[in-house]
Formats: sequence, structure tokens, C-alpha cells
Amino acid sequence: MSVHAVEKVFWEFGNKPARIDEFRRDPEAYLGRYNLTPEERAMVRNVDLKALAEHGVSTLLTIMVWPLLKGADEMPFDYLVHMNDGKLPDMGMTGFKAIGLKGYIRFRQLRAALRRALGRGGPARAGA
Repeated sequence: MSVHAVEKVFWEFGNKPARIDEFRRDPEAYLGRYNLTPEERAMVRNVDLKALAEHGVSTLLTIMVWPLLKGADEMPFDYLVHMNDGKLPDMGMTGFKAIGLKGYIRFRQLRAALRRALGRGGPARAGA
């Protein structure tokens, strides 16, 4: 397994975002250019943040690429949710502040999902 190869994919996405469109059209063909294991291909294809971090991939690269792949509406809170086993970290908030923040995040997620479903705003997801 090569962390370097996975990081190269993400670096090239950030360096030339037009490559993301090519990746979306045919993820397997795109990733075939890189010396990746099947597990690494799946991590990249699914943007599995937790697995990528555990594999040793720089979280600076994943946070750079996340909005390019997922859209700005899913940033930054969805990134935190994915990195925290599906839960939003409490960030020291309690009571109404925590409830309000979580409600706001859910609203943005719903809005982003509706936009994707209607074909407006935000990039399409790979494999979707």
C-alpha cells in the first residue's frame, strides 16, 4: 500500500480541479493510472475520510479536496461528522447553542441533498 499514491490523487485534484470531472465520469479508469490497492481505490472513490486518515493520508489534503468533491454546502460540518464516526463533535457547546448548530447543519444537509436531486448547485457525487 502506498500512502504517497493516494495523496498524489488528492494533490492532483486540488492542483487541477478539472480532473475531478474526469474522475466522476469513470472513477475506475481514472484511478487505474495510479498504483493503488483495491482498498485504496475504494477509499478514494468513496471519499472515506476515516479510512483515509487511518491509512496515513494527510488530513490537510482530504480537507482541501472534500469541498471540491462534495460541494461547499457540505463543508465544514459534514467533514467533521465523517471524521468523528458519524457524529458531530460537541465542540464544547451545550443547550440551545448545540441544538441550534445541529439544526442549522441538518438544514444545510437537506438543502444540499435537494439541490443535488434537482440537479442544481454543487458537484455530483462519484458513483452516485
